[in-house]
Amino acid sequence: MAPVPKTHNVALAGPVADFVVSISIDGNVQTRGTEIAAAVASGPTLASEVKPDQEILELKKEEEVIPIVESALEGKLVVAEEIVEGHITLKSMKLLFSGLGGNHPIFFFAAWTMGMVFAEMTFTAQTWFLGAWGSQYEKHAPSEISLPL
Repeated sequence: MAPVPKTHNVALAGPVADFVVSISIDGNVQTRGTEIAAAVASGPTLASEVKPDQEILELKKEEEVIPIVESALEGKLVVAEEIVEGHITLKSMKLLFSGLGGNHPIFFFAAWTMGMVFAEMTFTAQTWFLGAWGSQYEKHAPSEISLPL
């Protein structure tokens, strides 16, 4: 079984966050804003993951001791994230291509391909030019070669 992906510890990062975004399992934004309570309330899974972390933080605040590494907090900066692996939807691909090419994706990809071909031709021409220029020293005396200043 593949390892479960992780996300940030909401209870720990919440007080210092300026903006919070909650994303559903299908990639749509559920909540966004400056209030962390709204993001936690939007998903029962997230709320159940945040509760133990908040309890640990409250215990640590009561102790008023902040060690650098503690076994109770070690590795608790991340919690499991729900995702689906193995496919990209057609909607996602259309969004990508419309973002790249706008209303003319065929023109965009043709221009991009031509640009890549032109760049490779330029690199090849630079190497050829340096080789042709350097070979002049094999055929002529160095004093006979014209150098631009």
